[in-house]
Amino acid sequence: NNRRKISCISREKWFMQEGMKLICRENGYYYIQYYRGKKKSLDTKDKDIATAMFKQEEEDYLKGKLLHLQNYKTITLGQFRKTYVETYRTGLAKHTTRQDERSLQRLAEAIGDSTPLSMISPAKSSKKTKIEEFKTICLARKVRPVSINSYLRHIKKALNIAVEYGIMENYKKITMLKVGKKLPKIMYPAQVNALLSKTKEEDINEWLYYMICIWTGARREEAAGVDWIRISLERERITLIGKGRHERVVRILRPLKEALEPFKKDLGPVFPKQHLDTYTHHFKKRVRAMGIKDIHLHNLRHTAATYMLKSGIDIKTISKILGHASVTTTEIYADVLAEMIAKEMEKYEIK
Repeated sequence: NNRRKISCISREKWFMQEGMKLICRENGYYYIQYYRGKKKSLDTKDKDIATAMFKQEEEDYLKGKLLHLQNYKTITLGQFRKTYVETYRTGLAKHTTRQDERSLQRLAEAIGDSTPLSMISPAKSSKKTKIEEFKTICLARKVRPVSINSYLRHIKKALNIAVEYGIMENYKKITMLKVGKKLPKIMYPAQVNALLSKTKEEDINEWLYYMICIWTGARREEAAGVDWIRISLERERITLIGKGRHERVVRILRPLKEALEPFKKDLGPVFPKQHLDTYTHHFKKRVRAMGIKDIHLHNLRHTAATYMLKSGIDIKTISKILGHASVTTTEIYADVLAEMIAKEMEKYEIK
């Protein structure tokens, strides 16, 4: 235990000295750089304000949230989940941390907050683990398998971090529930052209938004948050801010460049600030009016990825363009393309 405690204290010193820094970017804004390179903008160019915010962040981290200095066998699920997001998931997208919290809360509702973390899925135990109990309870409550798997992925991430920080020992492998493979739906070229044509007539801002989504594969929040300072028509580059505030640069192709040129400014947001659901609702209204069902705004991203693959772009390159953490996520579009080709074959006949 003493060796474990010393190791954890050394890790904590490294984290504070090397893994958490105040940095100033080329745009003049200050950021906090966290463990593993994650960054969070402080939305200020004032060094004094940024320094004060950074110090507060350090204090928040150190306020008794160092669970890994305790004896790992005494830490309960309740203790861990109360501090997990704010201590170990700092700098991630709000959607991700909300799902982290929700998943651990569902686990606590099923097995109890008082359950020792070390007993949730002991590596050496041959008995039915608490994770298996969690699956059984969720299924009994009519929770969809796909939702259960989503919870399990976030729980698995939490346990991995608990192991990494010495809060618990290695655990038994978590297996997902088997679900039928459901491929993402896409829009066909005629549908995309009809959508763009109609939208351009009625709402030029909305049309430009769809153009960015289609020609870069951007997520809805990435396209909505684009700033003119991050667009270089001369170099044909656009910088998107993805999950966890990670930046990626995407090439601006000719159709998008021609769309952007009439509106180009030096500074400021490309689109007026509005709730992301507004974009979602407007899109849904438009495609339903076109008679297209089961297509949502995020399907523009699926459409872009599929046609990138169809155009001959390497799947690893597509993965980087889309900002996927793993090329495995991108590989599903090969199946989408195969299904699309199979449907097109239905048109074949000899007369």
